[in-house]
Amino acid sequence: MILKNIGKESLILDKKYQRDEIINFLMNNPGCSKGDLVRGVKNIVSKRPLEKILQELKRDDLVKIEKEKPNSRAYKLFLCNENILIVLNNQIRDFNQEFKKLLQKVEAVIPEVNLLPFINKENRDKNFIMILFYEQLPLFILKYLMQCFLLKSIAVWPKIIQKKEIISQLNSLVFTEISNTVSDYSNFYNIKLSKSNIHNEKYKPNISDELTKLENNILYFAFFLLICKKKGIAKEFENIVDKIWLINSDVQIYLHPEAIRYNLSYEYGKDDWRKFLKLYRQRIEELKNNKKQKLSDFIDHLNI
Repeated sequence: MILKNIGKESLILDKKYQRDEIINFLMNNPGCSKGDLVRGVKNIVSKRPLEKILQELKRDDLVKIEKEKPNSRAYKLFLCNENILIVLNNQIRDFNQEFKKLLQKVEAVIPEVNLLPFINKENRDKNFIMILFYEQLPLFILKYLMQCFLLKSIAVWPKIIQKKEIISQLNSLVFTEISNTVSDYSNFYNIKLSKSNIHNEKYKPNISDELTKLENNILYFAFFLLICKKKGIAKEFENIVDKIWLINSDVQIYLHPEAIRYNLSYEYGKDDWRKFLKLYRQRIEELKNNKKQKLSDFIDHLNI
């Protein structure tokens, strides 16, 4: 929805919406002509303001113009895919697509979310599985994603980007898209889990507690992967983590300092999460064995 003539703030929102739609069109139609672009967004922005926005995008190195011949008036439009705004936009878009697929798959494997009376272990276990998939798994992913972007915004971008305008655009892009992702999950969650009360079970989820206790530890990925494998949706979960690992490449050192702490042969920003998980598990097992051995030696010493 485009807002018009309702004050300065609405005009700014209007222009941002037009700019975003132009970028989306170019993203889906690389190499299009100016005429193609005009026709493609004609219901959103008219020709004259489009030309102005296009010049701004070119100035910001978001769009490049390529002529087929040096003196030709015809040209093709491309996004500058190496630009951090375009890279991030692509990464978030890919993540959102995979996140929706995961939610759809969860609904497919657990079509009816009917909480059973908490009177025995079997019922509690069945309830736990449903709550895990509808509440804790998506919350873990969302919390992790937010932490990635908060770290980027506070600890990374100010060090590598000189223009405050670009940082502002990055923050605007990120948190707008995150709000869309959160809305998708909120709808999914409220339609299903919070209304599943045919047995009159008064389940009162404590979202704040769930968000607090779900930490970054790589072993949470291992736990959720194991659960997803049992339900046949491991592929969808792995796809999500693959997208997250692209997004977190420049903040892994903050999120997962274990590679440094335990001297793992893992290279931040290059190796994938599967390698990190494998190395971390091996190291944890070594530490456990060392602790057991020290305890055994200590007991032997006492016996002597």
